[in-house]
Amino acid sequence: MDGLAIAASLVEVRAAVEGGFVRSIYQPVRNAFVLHIFADRNRRILVAPRQAAIHLTALDIANPRNAGPFVMLLRRYLRGGRVVSVCQRGWDRVATIHIERRDGRMVRKYELVVELVGVHGNLFLVERGTILGSAHRQPENRPGNAYVSLRPQDKLDPTMASIAELRELLTNESPGRALARSIDGIGRRTADDLLRGLDDNASVDEQAKMLHDSLHRIVACIEEPSPRLLIDERRATFYPLPPPAEPATTFWGALDAATEVHAEPEEGGEGRLRADFRRAIARRGRTLEKLREWLDNAQEAERLQSLADLLMIHHTEIEPKAKRVVLTDPVTEREEVIPLLPSLNAIENAQRLYERAKRLRRGRMHVASRIERLESEVRLLEQAIADHDNRQLLDDRTLVLLGRHGRRAATGNRSVEQRRVQTEGFTIVVGRSAAENDRLLREAAPEDLWLHAKGFAGSHVIIKRGGRREIPRAVVQRAARLAARHSKARDERRVEVIVTKAKHVRKPRSATPGLVNVLKSDTLTVEL
Repeated sequence: MDGLAIAASLVEVRAAVEGGFVRSIYQPVRNAFVLHIFADRNRRILVAPRQAAIHLTALDIANPRNAGPFVMLLRRYLRGGRVVSVCQRGWDRVATIHIERRDGRMVRKYELVVELVGVHGNLFLVERGTILGSAHRQPENRPGNAYVSLRPQDKLDPTMASIAELRELLTNESPGRALARSIDGIGRRTADDLLRGLDDNASVDEQAKMLHDSLHRIVACIEEPSPRLLIDERRATFYPLPPPAEPATTFWGALDAATEVHAEPEEGGEGRLRADFRRAIARRGRTLEKLREWLDNAQEAERLQSLADLLMIHHTEIEPKAKRVVLTDPVTEREEVIPLLPSLNAIENAQRLYERAKRLRRGRMHVASRIERLESEVRLLEQAIADHDNRQLLDDRTLVLLGRHGRRAATGNRSVEQRRVQTEGFTIVVGRSAAENDRLLREAAPEDLWLHAKGFAGSHVIIKRGGRREIPRAVVQRAARLAARHSKARDERRVEVIVTKAKHVRKPRSATPGLVNVLKSDTLTVEL
């Protein structure tokens, strides 16, 4: 979309969503976002900065299970906010959605700035000129810095371009390129459409007059579109085109028909265990979003307190069974409308507000602690996915986070996928239960190395020698760290690990599973 097409699209967006409230935001594919807004009814805006697209949409685009950090940030600050205005900077490919959201007694004002400039496009969340986050990192526009807008282009306004200026552009070797470079809001395709309407047999002066008239007709279509769809080219315009272009009811409907956006499929080959980890992260992400929203709303406690104070100050002036009262705050000198329960008197209504404020304050510490714990769990689960992808053994603490169903899946999976680690051509095998520890020892060759955390309960680790005389020190250290990590010493900074040949380890008769005697050994200290 060029600047004129963006202007035509924003006319439709403005009419549909201004005054509405943001219900949700999601990212169906890497470079596209969907804003759910409720105005007179549910509306959706598709925003794809790197495809230079912004328009209303009715496409059935699935909401992905997992939300990225930037989407979570947008939801945190914008959900529940009111869309104040949608505007464009001149004819540039920069659009801004202004959103206001009440935060306690404050009204916070945000700008969702969309730079629709193709491969360098971006989406920024800005408050008071400061960037809160962005879809893509940019050195000059980092979170916490003042937003630096794209430099305006020194071009002719399409509504002000004179016939003489257009005549000069037509004499260029490449008039289509000259029009796109010199007239604001016009892209190469629009320029080509303008040139196709000229009479090749006419003089340059006559062509310049035709071009001037055509340009003004196209600009007029921004407010009163005559949308067309070129199905074979998957292209939509807001102005008339000759056949085979087909008429469309709305410009955004034509853009929908020309758009291909599908939700990214789940990774099919990741295995059940990895999918369980992703679901566990998504569950915690949703809970975190709700808790952060609650924490933001908990600032309402101060306002409730001040309203209760007002009721106590003016309780003698409030009529019985009133449903609401309007009082002036002596601090802010603003009128406050306070809803009341008619069944309670003024003092009882004040006590009710005091109690609500007290509950909100009391819950803050608990919610903040829970947020911290869930964030820690998310980090563990994300590390588990990385370990799974690198064929590393998983920490038992992480498996517990999957819940009973997930742990059962992990138990069935790890004996096949997670028990063995390949390094420098050697196989390291780790037992994950007392019974499996016994089995590993029975199956070990006499010259295989056996490792175990010294003085702590934990897994037996076997390095398969495979007939080789020497085992590299790096392999032994890797196995020792696995033995330490899969033991009760996992929280220690340094752990001593027993290292010996399997033939020096004996299983006493009638001993409980996992219990062994070590006849001869060395120790190796590793850092975790």
